[in-house]
Amino acid sequence: MEFINNIKQLFTTVRTEQVPIAPAARNSESRQEGETYRHWGLRICGIVESSLNALTPYLHNVYNYIYREQAENKELQEQARKNTQAEIEQRNTNIEECHAKIRLSHDCINDNKNKIEELKHEKQEINESKEKINKDQRLHLIIGLFIIVPLTVYLFLFYSSTFYSAFFADAESMGTSVLNSMFDPHALNNAYKQSWTELLFVLSAPIIFLGLGFGLHSFSMQKGNDKYLKIAAILLVTVAFDSILAYKIGKNLHELGMISGSIPLGEKYTLKLAFTDINTWAVIFCGFIVYIIWGIVFDMCMTAYHAMDLNKTRLESISREMSVLEEENKNYKIKINELENDISRHQNDIKILTSKLGNQVYIDYTAIRTEMNNFFSGWITQMQVLSCSLNEQTQAQNIFTQTINTLILQK
Repeated sequence: MEFINNIKQLFTTVRTEQVPIAPAARNSESRQEGETYRHWGLRICGIVESSLNALTPYLHNVYNYIYREQAENKELQEQARKNTQAEIEQRNTNIEECHAKIRLSHDCINDNKNKIEELKHEKQEINESKEKINKDQRLHLIIGLFIIVPLTVYLFLFYSSTFYSAFFADAESMGTSVLNSMFDPHALNNAYKQSWTELLFVLSAPIIFLGLGFGLHSFSMQKGNDKYLKIAAILLVTVAFDSILAYKIGKNLHELGMISGSIPLGEKYTLKLAFTDINTWAVIFCGFIVYIIWGIVFDMCMTAYHAMDLNKTRLESISREMSVLEEENKNYKIKINELENDISRHQNDIKILTSKLGNQVYIDYTAIRTEMNNFFSGWITQMQVLSCSLNEQTQAQNIFTQTINTLILQK
């Protein structure tokens, strides 16, 4: 019996010594030296025959493997701490720069406030002082009025005469020259004799053109580039008006020439003939050129009148300067708020970095995520090789996403 017991004990000892074989088998599932994470995932998936139940434990295994590898890498930990410390110093530098910009903005605001107070004081003194006259501008106004009055009389006579000659006068009652048509001393009297409506129509002609000239001045005072379009439109309308008057007068003179025999009977007055007719161009230039001169002189008179009062001019300048300074202060305050927000953001970053610096190990979770993606890429490739269904591959993807969210995204 003792012999038999010794034999049993021997066999039991042999079986006990064979137990460590299992870890050796498990070591074959670990990452081999020089093996990429993708190839590791492909190989493990083949070993477990793409078992979905085995995926989660192996993902945890990969995570722990990379985590331990980073934690034991002294060079990586030292470099990570240096980088973190450099980031903290950079954030502190940024905070100092923000504080300097805030101080500068406050100084600018105070300077602008002092300037505004000085302008207010100057404005008060101007309001309390006597009116000051700009003698140069007053002289410009006098000269301008001396020019514009006869020009206004000229335009009144010209347009009243040309309107009457173009629309109401017949060939027999017209003078023998274009000058008589442009400056007819009897135009208003003849229009009055015919009817009140003709007289009002003739009188409205110079008013229309003087109104267009006033419009040129008004548009020139506006701001923005669209004022040039308005000015161009007025000039085109004036040229068109003058061209119509010139054509009508030239046509009437042409008919008068046929009556007097200086022009052959039956010759039509066409646009081509009007374009080469000196009478047409005479009417256009005597009207349009003088109209332009009137508009320029009128604008000069209005500008001189506006600038003649030095007190008013300076008060308007003060108001503009104060508006600019107040707008600058608003922008400075907005900038200060933005800089204070930047300081708060940098301070929060410093707290996070300091907390990271105080940890025992530095872990690059982005690198862990990248390698786990590579591992799963190999896993899913092996599933395709093993002809796993699309549903199984989708389940594997869901398991991977859920595991990643659990292990990394919460960090």
